[in-house]
Amino acid sequence: MIQIKKCTPDEAIELRHTVLRSNMPKEESVFEGDYDEDTMHLGAFDKDKLIGVITFHRKKTNTFKAHPVYRLTGLAVLEEYRKRGIGKKLVKKGIEKLTKQDSIFIWCFARDIAVKFYEKMGFLLKIQQVIIPNLGSHRIMFKFIAKED
Repeated sequence: MIQIKKCTPDEAIELRHTVLRSNMPKEESVFEGDYDEDTMHLGAFDKDKLIGVITFHRKKTNTFKAHPVYRLTGLAVLEEYRKRGIGKKLVKKGIEKLTKQDSIFIWCFARDIAVKFYEKMGFLLKIQQVIIPNLGSHRIMFKFIAKED
């Protein structure tokens, strides 16, 4: 059975590098905010094996002052575990944990091939295309989630 629970920044970075950026130096898999106190890393574990990760980094912004803003980043699942709903479970668990205390606004850069995944999760697409060097075309997606009652 797959269990979703907190993981360390180093665990998230290692798996993120393996899945998303193996063609780049490992330093490219360390994201701004990975070691910040208010960043949350979640892992999907098959027994003791880490098979998927996601990171939610709280962003300081003057644009959205009413609710906390989080950037969802580094969603990665080992290839042999894909198409089993693990990415969806990671997103849902993160949102569940973050909305216990407040309503939140989440945004991400979604690779073009992942846009449908995020749309199914209720994210809205901002048409603007962003080209990330060495990674290709991404789209900005966002979602507002009301606090759990």
